[in-house]
Amino acid sequence: MQNMSIGGGDQGEKLIVTCIPDSTFKDEITALLANNETPEGRLVAYTGINGYEVTSPADGGEFDGRLVTVEKDGTSYLLGVELFSYKDQNDAYNGMGVIANLAYSGTIAIGDTVVVSGDDYDAVKDGGEGGRGKVIAKDTANETVDVLF
Repeated sequence: MQNMSIGGGDQGEKLIVTCIPDSTFKDEITALLANNETPEGRLVAYTGINGYEVTSPADGGEFDGRLVTVEKDGTSYLLGVELFSYKDQNDAYNGMGVIANLAYSGTIAIGDTVVVSGDDYDAVKDGGEGGRGKVIAKDTANETVDVLF
């Protein structure tokens, strides 16, 4: 029997999401490309400030995924990010599965967890300490949120 190692590459379903860089990460990507270095493969972290916004984590910092594609978009970039996990508003890490677009009611913000809102159980609201998921984008015009689960 040959000597074999287990693994040898990525396995399982991947969740790849289009994101935007914050200003710091945008400048870092621009510098990498100017030096003919590839930004793909770099680890990223959600900023929790703007919808679908990621940044470069510091040395020793926590991260949420890996950059897989970079596309120039005017003065910025559209980034394909393979998500691994996310930290919810209660500082608990959760594995990735899906992004659900859900109706919301009340006051809800990027970074919040969610629970059912109302007796019709067709919308969500800020879950506080008892919620699930993480709001990563909010559409106030349509009263919907994108939630990582």
